Amino acid sequence: MILSKNHSDLTISSVVFFSAAIWGLYWLPLRKIEEAGIAASWSVLAIYVVPFLFLLPWVAIRRRALWNNARSILLIGLPIGAGLAFYAMGFLHTTVLRTTLLFYMTPIWSTLLAMFFLGEKTGPRRWVAIGIGLAGLCLMLLGKDNGSAQTAINRGDISALLAGIFWSAGTVLIRKKPELDSFDVIPAQYLFAIAFSAIFVWAGMPGDSASESNAAIPALSAWLNALPWLVGFYVVIFLPSLYACIRGAQLLSPGRVGILMMSEVLVAGISAPLLAGELISMLEWIATAMIVLAATLEITTPESTPETV
Repeated sequence: MILSKNHSDLTISSVVFFSAAIWGLYWLPLRKIEEAGIAASWSVLAIYVVPFLFLLPWVAIRRRALWNNARSILLIGLPIGAGLAFYAMGFLHTTVLRTTLLFYMTPIWSTLLAMFFLGEKTGPRRWVAIGIGLAGLCLMLLGKDNGSAQTAINRGDISALLAGIFWSAGTVLIRKKPELDSFDVIPAQYLFAIAFSAIFVWAGMPGDSASESNAAIPALSAWLNALPWLVGFYVVIFLPSLYACIRGAQLLSPGRVGILMMSEVLVAGISAPLLAGELISMLEWIATAMIVLAATLEITTPESTPETV
């Protein structure tokens, strides 16, 4: 469905809500691909290479427009592509809920980045949101995990945290270019996601063991086993949902989009215990409540205008 200004707010909001909800299941086919025999870093590379191949016809058709806006498209695509790569890696090396929530710190990072780079003013309500969010972040990262003697932070957590920061940087940049075609930006996002994923394969970072870091290309049988997940989810389902979220952000207010995209947290919170068997500690539930509260305060705060330079 191609969203336009002719659609009602209810229609656009519904599409964004259900599209974002799909992100809450992002982890499931990724782990299935790994189970098919494609090692962690290779699986992350695969979920971006395959959709990018399907985007090549669009690149060919839109080559003139892409070339004319190449600088802006690449600048926006770089941080969002990095965010996608780190986001996928987070799911492989930490829990579903932690990855989702650490990524969902994006409203906080977006506010801080907009303050410094767009000159946006920040009132008391937003400072409260930032404080609560950072406190929840510290509780999530530094707390004990289900009674374990070790601290909870790991490289998967760091990947998820970096994913949110990179994604926030991309959203700040795209806000400065509302005239860009929303779908024109997506190939660049995937291109940079591929680049960062290739670095993960080469370096074995983050989270791969030394034996995996220089692993050979997975066998053809593994690719064939993973192909239904690669095409069925990451092309047929996720690619349109990514477009819908980006397009929705151009047609709806940022606050409404932020609230609608909380469906991702809802789906992840339900699917992780049911499908992945992940146990969620009381401390993690408290941190979850704090991060969701902070995000709610942030995205329901009225937009401010940039300071005049």
